[in-house]
Amino acid sequence: MDFTRYRDRKVLMIQKRRPKISIYIAMSIDGYIARKNGGLNWLEYGHTGDEDYGFKTFIKNIDVLVLGKNTYEVVSKFDKWPYEGKRVIVLSKTLKEVRKEAELFCGQLTDLVSILYSDNSKHIWVDGGITVSKFLEAGLVDEITVSIIAIVLGSGIPLFNPMDNEHKCRLLSTQSYPSGLVQLKYEVVNDC
Repeated sequence: MDFTRYRDRKVLMIQKRRPKISIYIAMSIDGYIARKNGGLNWLEYGHTGDEDYGFKTFIKNIDVLVLGKNTYEVVSKFDKWPYEGKRVIVLSKTLKEVRKEAELFCGQLTDLVSILYSDNSKHIWVDGGITVSKFLEAGLVDEITVSIIAIVLGSGIPLFNPMDNEHKCRLLSTQSYPSGLVQLKYEVVNDC
């Protein structure tokens, strides 16, 4: 049996009946989402005044946040949990537990998306470099919003990990801000 064709049909079925899945993330000019040690303090360089770059509107419209293990480990150390009131799912095959504000999931992405669809979730936010790449490879991403902060880190954790396939995108909008931040919003063109 050709399992590739079966998997592709399963993905196609989920694409027709699943929540909207978005990536909303910041990166440096040279493509890094964090320092090598996971540090995020450089993100402050992109902020001026009270500007939130559309984040409050975006997060208000999502039902669930799916975090990769590495991203979870960084944000779980923050003094204040940044996703108060949102359902947060952490993807990990090695963690045994997560903080009370989150849930742990270690199965297939397509199964998770099916579960969230059956729970009546309408919009999922995916965060974390490895996780973003896995969702893209599975053909499960609808939109990508990337905020490019005007800094070159020189090294760090890249936004995208190596993938087996190309992923075509169509530019929906661009916006620049006085801080030097440029925000790009794309629709992912899934050619299934």
